[in-house]
Formats: sequence, structure tokens, C-alpha cells
Amino acid sequence: MTHRRTAHGEWRQDDASTFIELFTGQVSKYGLAFMDEGGRITGWSEGSYCITGYAADDVMGQAFSLLFTPEDLANGMDVHELNAARTLGAVEDERWHMRKDGSRFWASGMTLPMLKDDVLQGYAKVFRDATHLRLRMMTSENEVRVLSKDKHDRGVFLATIAHELRNPLQPMTLATRLLAQASDPERHEQAVKILNRQLGFMERLIEDLIDMTRVGEGKLKIDYERVELQRLLREAVDACHEFAATSRVTLVSVLPPVPITIEVDPGRMHQVVINLLNNAIKFTPNGGHVSVQASADQTHFLLKVQDTGEGIGAELQPRLFEMFTQADAASTKRGDGLGIGLALVKQIVALHHGTVEAKSEGRNKGSEFIVRIPLLRPAGPEYGAPIGLDRL
Repeated sequence: MTHRRTAHGEWRQDDASTFIELFTGQVSKYGLAFMDEGGRITGWSEGSYCITGYAADDVMGQAFSLLFTPEDLANGMDVHELNAARTLGAVEDERWHMRKDGSRFWASGMTLPMLKDDVLQGYAKVFRDATHLRLRMMTSENEVRVLSKDKHDRGVFLATIAHELRNPLQPMTLATRLLAQASDPERHEQAVKILNRQLGFMERLIEDLIDMTRVGEGKLKIDYERVELQRLLREAVDACHEFAATSRVTLVSVLPPVPITIEVDPGRMHQVVINLLNNAIKFTPNGGHVSVQASADQTHFLLKVQDTGEGIGAELQPRLFEMFTQADAASTKRGDGLGIGLALVKQIVALHHGTVEAKSEGRNKGSEFIVRIPLLRPAGPEYGAPIGLDRL
């Protein structure tokens, strides 16, 4: 269509009528609605029907606000849109609108006041469904957030692993000096114990890091064996006695008197118990107590690790078994570090088709970790297969 204008730039009346008739009847990707000065619909195009699902008979005489979401209605956005058009002239707007079926679409458009001799006669609104553009934008925003989080996590990881690996260096340096200056067997033995203890810490940390990498790649697996539960727990407790002694924490075990045979991966279960005990000892002050208890029913065995330590704040409990869990260091150390130990506990227990949970009445009220695992390996070739983070 050729657009003709007068010398003053106004539309010729016949051209304007032809354009409106074409737009309202044949253009389906754009909606055109007319409203009176009160915002009630007086005109409705074919495109408006295609976009919203409302036919002209559904909306004529109704308030245009029927397209607004409940949230925008509560904020008065329907009134604000008309006020802005009346005050400023043509105003562009983007927001979610409602279709007849209750679904939402992202409306992008313009509202214009219709004036005659500077007197408001009503409004016209042109809009289109730009949901695909909005979803594309939201996807991009999500990708940016994920990348930002990944970058942050990598930074936290590198900073924390450097801190964790640096912690043993000071006592190891002291031990090497003692060895260099040691003139009697007792001082020599003390230095060797320090070195062994700190090297063991570093070895466990590195092994846990490797195992978490295997989890992420879906390569962590378990090898079932028949073992005695009490023996497995005694070995884990013995491995933690020196840490408890140096931390001046009493470590006790309460085990059933009758031997209990279970089918687990003994090496992995050893990791579970040691990580839970070390975690409890770490957050229990001098003079506190840590205990491990075991029991069994007809189908499962149960492990409980309890401590009289700092406890777990309610805000931390839902994230306790996640990597990179952090807490407010000013109020509690619980959650400091990478969180590898508890994250790995969760993965190993899940591999055994068991559950682990943490309980605490709050900070400075101690904590309890409960592990529940089947006594016997579940039937089926799929059990014991590698498992990845996405399946947990």
C-alpha cells in the first residue's frame, strides 16, 4: 500500500481507514485493541484473537485489565499503563499477559491515547507475542548465572584447597626442625608422629578430591564384600583416636555384642565412618565427647555418630552434604572448607542404596548423623554400578 500524506504530514482519511481495516482483519501476528477512556474494550482485531485466544464476543465491553496477571493487577499496572499513555503519549511496554486458557505470554507493544480536539476519546494498544524472545533472554540470563556460579565455585575451590593444603605445612615444618635438632629418641619420635599425622591428613584430602572427581564423571563404584560390622567400625575408630586425643575429645564406640555380617564395600564404608568421626571431632570443643553407635534390624544396619560440639544452624542443614557449603565464620566453623568429606559420605551411602541425614537442635547443641544401609547387597546386576552426581 502506498502511504500518502498531506503537506502537513497527516494521514489522508481513506488511507488511515484502509490501514486499520487491513491491520484488524488480516494481520495475525500483531494484536490491535481499542478502548474507551475507562479502559473498556471497544475494538478487537483478528491478531488479538490469535494471540490471546479471546474472541471479540468474549471481550467487548470488558476491562482490558483481564489480560493482566494477578501480580500486575495487585500492583495497579493496568491503571498505570493507561495513565502513562494519557500523560506521555505513546508509551512502549513489555510484560506478561494472560491468555484465555490461563497460560501466559510475553507481550511487547505500545499504548496510545486517541484524542480529538485535545479531548481523550479512548486508547489503542498494539501488541505482539514475544514469548520466544523473552525465553531466549531468560535462557541467556540463566547461562550467565551458571557461568558466574561456576567461576565463583572454582575460585572458592582453589582458595579453599590452598588453605586446606597449607594447614599441615606449619606442623610439618616444625617437625622437620625437631628432627634436625633432635638429640634424644623421644623428641625424634614426636616429630615423626607429627609428620605421619599431617601426611595422613593430606593423603585423605587428596583421596577424597579424587573420589569426588570420579563421582562427577560417573566412575565411582563399589565392590561388595561380606564383612563384620563391628570389626569395620573398630578399625575406623582406631584410625581416629589420635586426632581425638590431640583435640582432647573423648571418642567412644557402642557396638552390639553379637557379630553382625553385612555386604558392603569395606573401603568405602571405612571412608564414610572416618569422615563422619573426623567431622564430629573437628567441631567438638576440648573436653567434649564423640560417639559412634551401631544397630541392625532384619533388613538394614544403622550407624549413629553423635557429638557434643557446635551443632548445626537451621540455615545450614539443607546444604550440609553439598560441596562448597559455607557458613558464617563469625558464628560457627561448621561448613568451613570444601565440604568434601560430607559430600563424599552422601555419594558413597547412596551407592549402597542407603540414606544419611543430619540432626541438630541448633548451634552449640551438638549434632547427630544417621546412616541407614541394607544389610545385604540388593539383588540385580545394576546395583553396585558406577553412579554420577546427576543420578543422586
